Amino acid sequence: MNTQERTIVSGLVVLMILLWLGFAWHRAPEFPGSQFGFLIGTFAVFFMLLPLVYMMIKRIKPLKVAVTKYISMPSLLRIHIYGGVLGPILALIHSAHRFESPVGIALVVLMMVVVLSGFIGRYVLSLISSNVKEKKRQVSDLQEALSEAKISLKSAVCDVRYSTFAETASRQLPFLAFQVPTGAQNKLFRQEQRVLSLIDAISDTEYSIFIHDTAKIWFSRWLKFHIVISLVLYLILLLHIISEVYFGLRWL
Repeated sequence: MNTQERTIVSGLVVLMILLWLGFAWHRAPEFPGSQFGFLIGTFAVFFMLLPLVYMMIKRIKPLKVAVTKYISMPSLLRIHIYGGVLGPILALIHSAHRFESPVGIALVVLMMVVVLSGFIGRYVLSLISSNVKEKKRQVSDLQEALSEAKISLKSAVCDVRYSTFAETASRQLPFLAFQVPTGAQNKLFRQEQRVLSLIDAISDTEYSIFIHDTAKIWFSRWLKFHIVISLVLYLILLLHIISEVYFGLRWL
């Protein structure tokens, strides 16, 4: 989800929540059964069915092959997202905050849960798992740098040992001219710090990758939950439509 799409969808989700909270100030019991209310409800059903179409196309291979010749799956996903948010918004307008029947209340609650669960799964969890390829590349580069730093550290240790030996030999055998390396201790200290910093960086990056893998597991579980409650929502929606038709529309 790009930044523009995320901003638009986030705004629509906030609008949906505000519309739902509007029941504290506004109720119009006659509106849902009116002609205009019925029209809005019809559009709401249309948009709410778009996510179901996407789910079917995604999971039925022959249908997916046929449809994707004309429209790509990313485009279908965007239709799924926008339809999944616009449908509940129109449904809340259609309800006019008439939350009286058990079916209507269940429908509103499930709509909110489905939209919020889809938003969390699409945005929040995907945000956690972003840039994982870059992090894995960073680990590879850091491990290569660590191997080089270890070699430099071994060289620095050898220099310090030679420096210690040379200083001792110079004191005991002054007639031997040993050339003592300068700054060997400082070089060793710098190499030790570099090795430790690289180890810390690798540890932090690998932990980020672990968080990503954990997020993938939770995303899979969250997706299953989102699908199940979506199917329940469609069942409740069907019962709502049948009951409205059965008891009649006042504007007919």
